[in-house]
Amino acid sequence: MHDDDDVAQITALIHRNRIAIWMRDFEAWSECFVHAPYLSRWGWWALGGMFVRQGWDDISARLHREMLERPEPWPDFAYNTKVVNLNLRIHGDLAWATFEQHYPDGPVWEGARGPGLAYEMRVFERHDGEWKIAFLGLLDGGYPDDGVLRLRLDGEGRVLSTGPELARALEDDDIAIRNGRLRIRDSRTDSKLQAAIRWAAKQDAAYMPFTGAVPIVMESGEGLATKVWWVSCESGRVNFAFGDSRATEARLGAAALIYGLSPAQRRVAALVADGLTLNEIAERMGITSNTARTHLQRIFDKTGVHNQSALVRVLLSAIAPVRKQYFGSV
Repeated sequence: MHDDDDVAQITALIHRNRIAIWMRDFEAWSECFVHAPYLSRWGWWALGGMFVRQGWDDISARLHREMLERPEPWPDFAYNTKVVNLNLRIHGDLAWATFEQHYPDGPVWEGARGPGLAYEMRVFERHDGEWKIAFLGLLDGGYPDDGVLRLRLDGEGRVLSTGPELARALEDDDIAIRNGRLRIRDSRTDSKLQAAIRWAAKQDAAYMPFTGAVPIVMESGEGLATKVWWVSCESGRVNFAFGDSRATEARLGAAALIYGLSPAQRRVAALVADGLTLNEIAERMGITSNTARTHLQRIFDKTGVHNQSALVRVLLSAIAPVRKQYFGSV
C-alpha cells in the first residue's frame, strides 16, 4: 500500500513542476529536481524531434536562459492543464509515475501550436524527506510545424480533433462527418478513404509501430481539378491531411525518376496534384494552354494513363507507402 502522504506529495510535485515552467518561476522549478549529474530529461516533440538532456548543470542552464528570453507567464497552461491517467508506483525512497497532461488549447511556441496532449513519465527520489524529480520523459502529442491541417482519427475513422482542423473539414463540400466518422461524399473515393484508415490503423498493431502515408485521389472529369488528401500513420496515430505539399513533392520526385519526366513535365504533374485545371496550370507556368496540354499528354504517354485522376494516383503511388522491417527479438 502506498503511503497517502507520499502520494499527495508526489502528485503536488507534478503540478508544481508544470506551474513553475509556465509561470516562468525558475526558483520554484529548481526546487522540483535532484541537482545531480545523473538528472535526465528525454523526450520527443513535434516542433523539434527527439532530444536527450543530461545533468543538472546543463538542464538548468538551458531553462534559465529560456526564461530570461521568454519571461511572459502562461497562467492558463499552468493552472488549467489536467493531469489524467496517473499511474504511480512507490518503493522506499524511489518512485515512478506515468500520466497524461491535457493542455487547454495547446501552447503556442514561436507562432506554432504545440501539443494539446502530452504523455509524461517521471522517476522520483526522496532526499531528506522530500521527493525530487530524477528523470523526466515527454512524448508530445502534437503535429509537426509544417502548416498542414490534419484531423486526428481513431482506427475506425472517428474524428478525435476539436480544433481548427475540424472547422476546415466541415467547410469542405466533399467531406462529411456522419455519426462522428470521417466520410467523403463521393462513394468511390470514400471506399478508398476507409481502406486507407484501416491500413493506417494496422501499422500500430505490432510491437513496434510503423509510419507511412497514402494519397486519397478524388476522380475528376477531363480538364477538371483533381483533389488529393493524405492519410498517414505516425507514432501510433491516424491522421487525415487536407493537403501535404511535402508528401506530394517527395512522391513526385520519385515518380519523375521512375518515369523519366522532364522538369517542365514534373511541374505540370505537381500542379495537377495541387488541384489546378489545365488553364490554371498554363497561367501559373506562363505558357499557352496548348503547350500545357502537350506536356500533359506526354506525361500520359510515359505513365500509361489517360486522365488526370489516374495520373495523380500513379505518380503519388510511385513508392511504397511504408517500408516494413521485421524484428526477431527486441
